[in-house]
Amino acid sequence: MKKYFLISLISIMANTAGYLSAGAAVPSFNKVKSQPEYPGFRETYADQNDSGLLNKPAPAFELWGLNGQFYSLKDLRGKIVVLNFWFIACKPCVNEMPVLNSIKNKYDPAKVIFLALSLDSKNAVNTFLQQHQFNYIQLPGVVAVHKKYHLNAYPVSIVIDARGIVSFVQTGGPDIGTNLPAAINAALKGV
Repeated sequence: MKKYFLISLISIMANTAGYLSAGAAVPSFNKVKSQPEYPGFRETYADQNDSGLLNKPAPAFELWGLNGQFYSLKDLRGKIVVLNFWFIACKPCVNEMPVLNSIKNKYDPAKVIFLALSLDSKNAVNTFLQQHQFNYIQLPGVVAVHKKYHLNAYPVSIVIDARGIVSFVQTGGPDIGTNLPAAINAALKGV
């Protein structure tokens, strides 16, 4: 009996490790890991596109970026705002960064602004960026904003239209490279 249980446990662990190493989307009930650095948050992987935020005004925020500038969602009204919620220990977050960088490079910064809102501290994000390229404007240590957006899985990409309405939300998923540009283009048509 013990031998059967041990073999089953090893098999389950190997399958889960295969999903995670590939950066695949795994339903949140299959992988929940406490993050002691982020009390109240769970690292989860999901492929879901619906959200209670969709077609509603985006929750307001006022934050300082790593670049020393102050960012207020209210002040960005009239532009398309793309948000990416992430944290350093989230492997799918890190895995999608090259795709997000290439998407950002296609758009005029006068019309579309890309903001990365990290749970991690300023020092941790600065250290991370020495080894990884993430070309969004970095807004570190923003746990309160993550809570305002009611996030429970990462990474999350959100598009806010020029009127301040959330027009797109995607949690995880390998198709961000097609879905996010389509959402940005649709929002730009409304400007």
